[in-house]
Amino acid sequence: MAVSFYNFTDLHHKGFREDIKSRISKIIDDGSFVEGEFNGKFEKEFALKQGAKHCLLVANGTDALEIALAAHGIGPGHKVGVPGITFYATAEAVLNVGAEPIFIDVDPVSACMCPESLKRVMKEHTINAIMPVHIYGLPAPIKALEAVCQPAGIPIIEDAAQAQGTFVDGKPVGSTNNFVTFSFYPTKNLSAFGDAGAILCQDDELATIVKTIRNHGRGDANRLGRNSRCDHMQAAVLDLKMKDIDGYNQNRKKIAAWYNEALKELDVELLPEHFVESSSWHLYPIKLANVDQRVGLQEHLKSQGIGTTPFYERAMSQEKALGGYKGEDSVAKSLAGRLLCLPMNPFLSKENVKEVAKEIANFLS
Repeated sequence: MAVSFYNFTDLHHKGFREDIKSRISKIIDDGSFVEGEFNGKFEKEFALKQGAKHCLLVANGTDALEIALAAHGIGPGHKVGVPGITFYATAEAVLNVGAEPIFIDVDPVSACMCPESLKRVMKEHTINAIMPVHIYGLPAPIKALEAVCQPAGIPIIEDAAQAQGTFVDGKPVGSTNNFVTFSFYPTKNLSAFGDAGAILCQDDELATIVKTIRNHGRGDANRLGRNSRCDHMQAAVLDLKMKDIDGYNQNRKKIAAWYNEALKELDVELLPEHFVESSSWHLYPIKLANVDQRVGLQEHLKSQGIGTTPFYERAMSQEKALGGYKGEDSVAKSLAGRLLCLPMNPFLSKENVKEVAKEIANFLS
């Protein structure tokens, strides 16, 4: 039985296609291609859903990170703490504003930024901001990181690219006093038909700065900007998908629980049960004993028509363009390449999960 990693067919079902075609036709008829009614509607609804005062749509998730850094005044001469293992865009955004990434090691269980590592690194480096990542959709330890950063006046920018649907201490990601950035890339839980992103914040002044930066410096903040407007068609897609997202995210939690039950007797390392309700389950990672075992399992599952992805094969410091930067990442390096993400989308059946588990058991035996 083939099991797809993603399922765009059921996500974009006939009814959805008819509704979005109607919206796009209206946008074409009205000629409102860039910042139209759906931009404002989505921003209002998404801010309310995530517990934020402001939601500012931007062109993509990487722009969201860069604009968030710029709004905090981060640039040349500054150092920004980033997790030792994450998607390349986190460190890339730091470099793109002219700052220097400093690696903070990660928790060996969740792969989220480790507060104890941050404390150690701060003794060696003057950190001007940190960018913890809610990796795989797992909630990063924001309160513990705030306890380290707030006394030193260090701003936190939460990278929630994989975390729409994640809860931190019982509240939705976006409800803290930090900047929280989202990506709405087509594979995300809440997704556009192309690139789109957002910044959530509680601060009126910072929200004004973001609005100015994203639109060529136009607005009330006296500063240069860039072109990072979210086009109206992407906003229309996101707004339409809002009505289904809670149900889809609940399905992901149910599927994660099925995986936990089906895999619990196998010789693979699973995430603790307490993450079932708090994670967005953008991805469902399992940890193998070593890289060779991960590669072998991935090849076996592929031969059976089961889609998987090894997020992430390298720690940040092992990327060629990032090898010279400092900090600590020994745990990140030990995790890199050993994690394999199994199929995870809202439309998987219990039979799909059992099939994946059966083939993992076949490989391990």
